[in-house]
Order: sequence, then C-alpha cells, then structure tokens
Amino acid sequence: MAALRRRTRAVRHAYWFPLLLFGLLTVLAAPFYVESVEPPGMRASAENPALTSLGGDFLERSAALGWYWLAALIGGYLLSLWWYRRHGERVGVQTPTRAYLVAGIAGVLVGLVLPVVLRLLLLNAATAVSDATSWLTTPLSGVANRGMLPHLIIAVGLVVLARLERSRGLAAVALLYVAAIVLVNVHFQTTEFEPGDLSRTSFMIAALLPAPILILAGGVALLRTGKVPRGRRED
Repeated sequence: MAALRRRTRAVRHAYWFPLLLFGLLTVLAAPFYVESVEPPGMRASAENPALTSLGGDFLERSAALGWYWLAALIGGYLLSLWWYRRHGERVGVQTPTRAYLVAGIAGVLVGLVLPVVLRLLLLNAATAVSDATSWLTTPLSGVANRGMLPHLIIAVGLVVLARLERSRGLAAVALLYVAAIVLVNVHFQTTEFEPGDLSRTSFMIAALLPAPILILAGGVALLRTGKVPRGRRED
C-alpha cells in the first residue's frame, strides 16, 4: 500500500507546467525592465495608478510592466488550474488545486495594494514605529520598487502547490527561488551605487536571475514524467 501511494503521488505530479509557464512569463517581461537611458542611482517614486503597483516605482516602464504582470499572473494561475484538471482526467488522479488558485489570486490582490501601503507607512509613520518595522518594510519596498513583487507572488503559489502535491522537490525549488529573490534584493539594498553604476539592463538582469531556476526545474520535472520506477520513493 505504501508503494502504491508513492506511485500514485508520483503519477499525479504535474508541476513542471507551472514552473515552465511562469519561467517563460518572466523571460517575456524582460523588455519592460530595460531603461531607455542610463538610470540614476535612486529613482523618485512614480505617480502611477494603484493597478500598476506590480511594476515598481524605480522603473521607467512601471505602468506597462504592472499591467503585464497583472495579466500574466492571473492568466498563469488560471492556465495552471486548467492544466491540472486536464492532467487529472488523463491519469485518473486529481490534485486539489483550488487552494493554489486562491493563493495566486490573493497574492495578486496583496501585490496591488502592498506598495501603496508601504509608501504610506514610510511617509506617514512616526520615527519610532518606522525604525521598529524597517526590517520588514525596507526589504519589501525594495522588492516592490524594482518590479520583483510578482516573483514573490509566484513563490507563494509554488509553496502552496508543493504542499498540495506533497512534493519535497517542488518545495526545495520554491525555497531556492525565494533565496534568489532575497539575494538580488540584498545586493541592491547593501551596495552603494555611484552615478553610472547602473546600466540600462541592470534591472532586467536582476529580474531575470530567478527565472532559470523555474525553467531548469520545470525541464527536469518534465523529463522525469512517466519515468517513475516501482517501489522507489518519490518527491
């Protein structure tokens, strides 16, 4: 029975599709991160509508990027839901993905309002309160300002999906993905940039660095599909 459960779980695994999908969507977003001129070390906050908050305040094309990610994230989660239902009908075992979709949509909604809330907190909070919460608000503001908040929304979905799939492998991918986002943000937060240090493609490269993790992991998971030996414990 234990071997049967392991094989059933392995056959049910289909997370290669959302990994490759969101990796590809990140790559397709690359042109929006390219600046038309040499960007200054610090960019003033852009006066963009709330719905473009996903695009970041430091980026020249933040409005277009925000709308792109709004469509890409919602479409990506809906396509993933469709894929899991199709896969479940084909193999005869369904993965419950409602929580994954709820996590994705909730993440998008939080992503839309979080930059606005952080901006208000940083502008209006008392000094003591600001100092006490800076350990959280500063990194989140950095991620949001550079248009990398969608990466965190994708990561939340992957963590939920790993729980639903009961996959330690997918959980490891999600943690590695989050680690890449954190490292990029730490680099920007701790480096004292001089005028001219940031090139036209600096933000694009930073935004694309986590993407290979999704693409490589999705490719490996795809290659392993249908090649599960009997009696072997699977992630």
